[in-house]
Amino acid sequence: MTIDLGEIPEGVRVAVIGSLNADLIAYESAQPAGSDYNIGEAFELGIGGKGLNVAMSVAATGISPYLVGRLGNDIFGGLIRRALNKSRVNHDFVETDGSGATGVGHVRVNAEKDYDTCVVPGVNGSVDHTDIDRVLASGLTFTHLVLDFEIPLEAALYAVRAFRAMNAKVIVNFSPPTHGSRALLPYTDVLVVNEKEAFALWLDVVGADQPLPISLWTVIDRLRRTDEGYRDVVVTLGPRGVWGMSAHGELRQLTAHPIDTVNAVGAGDSFLAMLVSSLARGTSLLDSLYPAAAGGALACSRRESWLNINDGPRIFELMQNRSILMPARSRKV
Repeated sequence: MTIDLGEIPEGVRVAVIGSLNADLIAYESAQPAGSDYNIGEAFELGIGGKGLNVAMSVAATGISPYLVGRLGNDIFGGLIRRALNKSRVNHDFVETDGSGATGVGHVRVNAEKDYDTCVVPGVNGSVDHTDIDRVLASGLTFTHLVLDFEIPLEAALYAVRAFRAMNAKVIVNFSPPTHGSRALLPYTDVLVVNEKEAFALWLDVVGADQPLPISLWTVIDRLRRTDEGYRDVVVTLGPRGVWGMSAHGELRQLTAHPIDTVNAVGAGDSFLAMLVSSLARGTSLLDSLYPAAAGGALACSRRESWLNINDGPRIFELMQNRSILMPARSRKV
């Protein structure tokens, strides 16, 4: 059983290059004990990292992705490796690096279910061209690449160039914001950002001295058609929904699903995984927003940072709510 998004075309192969972390999650109480002190209500040790979260959620849809990254030779690395062994994720390209520690995400979830994270990269910060070269040397051909910026920018740039050379569709989550990340835009087929990241990247494109535009549409359209080509653009807005613009300039805006939030850790990664899984099946960008929005919302309703194979019925239920604030309309190429 999997989350059924339709038939998987023959030859589909997805690579996920990104971070693998141990997540140390503290749930804060509503009443702080002092100005800089809080008595926590709960603590959890989990596994995450943007790369791992995306790969686990993609696997729940029936596509077995190839995860590329590094773990330390330590207790957290062992914890993550055991979880991968039980999953449908191919982790042949996850290397154990004895030169450093496994990455750690220290997450604090407040009483309003918002969270902040202090990430200690560990060996995620050592990912380089040799990790990508091992994938290339395997002789495997990939149809899709998805990555984020919890690995060094140089490695990310090397990866998008290499996978573009094999005609893979490149999906980049420009998160967390990284100086110089614009260099990946010419190689990006699908750009995924939140609202804050969208405006930061827009300022990088037009110049930091430019006044911010009133319309988010203006920002999305500029990101769609800058730096050597046209690309799909998706901007997530949290409780205000999501905007998507195809490379051809068609725009769609969806409302957010009403859901009881436990925490939003991994919500963006689940959104991204469902988007990738839908695109890999040949679904258009605008129609792929529906399963993506459902996946992101569902991830907020539980403590785990990814989706699992039992989520199919709830995903299907959420996808039936096809609320559109703005029907598809076009700002033509």
